[in-house]
Order: sequence, then C-alpha cells, then structure tokens
Amino acid sequence: MKDKKDIKLKIFETAFEMYLENPTQFSVRNVAKELKLSREQVYTHFTSKKAILRYFYQLCFEEYINQTNEIDRYSEFTLEEKLGHLVYTHIELFQKEKEFVESTFNEIIFKANANNLFQKSLEKQVEIILDTSEGDASILPKKYLAMILVKELFHIFKFWIKDDSEKSENTIELIDKIISFLGEILNNQIITKGIDLGRTLWGQNHTGLAPNDLKFLFNSFFNRFA
Repeated sequence: MKDKKDIKLKIFETAFEMYLENPTQFSVRNVAKELKLSREQVYTHFTSKKAILRYFYQLCFEEYINQTNEIDRYSEFTLEEKLGHLVYTHIELFQKEKEFVESTFNEIIFKANANNLFQKSLEKQVEIILDTSEGDASILPKKYLAMILVKELFHIFKFWIKDDSEKSENTIELIDKIISFLGEILNNQIITKGIDLGRTLWGQNHTGLAPNDLKFLFNSFFNRFA
C-alpha cells in the first residue's frame, strides 16, 4: 500500500515540476516517459492529466488535516475559529505555490466536476465543523449547507488569487467579515426560535386566536424590526 502511494506521489511530483517548467510539455505520455512507466501505469493512479495536477489541492487538504490534528483543544474552537483555520490554512499552503494555483485553480478546481476528491473532502470537513457546533448550525441540513459554503470558499480563493493588495489585506478583510456573518447566523438560534414561534402561533390559532389577530401580530413584528 505504501509503495502504491509512493508511486502516486512520485508521478505527481514529476508532473508538477514538468508543468511549472513548461506547461505545454506536460502530458501523461511525457510523465510516464520521465519515470520509465507505461501510460497505463500512470492511469492506474490518475484518470487524466488534470487529475494529476488536482492532486496538489488534495495534498494541501491533507496537510490542513495534519495541522488540525496537532492543535491542542481544537474541539473547543468556536465555529468562526474552525472555519477561519480551514480557510487561512489553505491560503497559506496555496501561497507557497501561488504561480501554480493562479494558472490551475479556475480550470481544474472551480470549473471541475463537483465530485472531485478535493471538493468532497472540504464538504465533509465543513459538515463535521457544522455538526460539532452550537446553535442552528447543528440542526440545519449540513450536507447541502456544506456544499454551498465550499462553493463560496472557492469564490474566496478566486478573490485571493486576483487580490493585489499588500499582504492580501482585502482578502483577509473579506474572509473575516464573511466568517463573522456566518457565525452570527449559525451560532445563534434564530431558526430554532422562529420554529418555536411558529408552533406557538399555530397553537394559539387552534385555541381561539382569530386570523386577524395573527395578522396583527405578524405586522407588528415586522414593523418593529424592519
């Protein structure tokens, strides 16, 4: 098993260097030739040349997981802290090979089939983060919410790639505001309280509260907070 993973990593490293040197020379044929492998042996590990390059992003995710596992009391992090750690760790790892990320992210990640391993790994991790959080984050449909949040994360990565502000200050400001907004919504119990309110009003309706009274209550509520 270890040998198989070593070969996969060697294929990626060779392809990665070849791509950085000259993208036009990068092909499965040339990678196989460089490693003295057949193309079939390469395809055993990767379904296409894009899949080889996409492995860079999966390795970044795995490094993020390794770093997360080394954090003492990570389980005590707030929702905002966990999301921030996920976003900033990936950006830090991308920064080390920014030229590669700039030239590949849009085509092989952003536009890729949503079933690619990197995207699915992120979605699963966001599900875990939501599931272990307090407030409404733990009761919402985590699978679909994770899919939405990861897609928005990809938009953040694209913003970072184009950000020419000093030390990516614009990206940092954007990330902090988005995470703060998400934390405000998901940490609170707005949805839970709304459901409880609906149940109460429904119960009142069945115990004699007239429709006009309900209308008055709703109008008063919306006028108060509008």
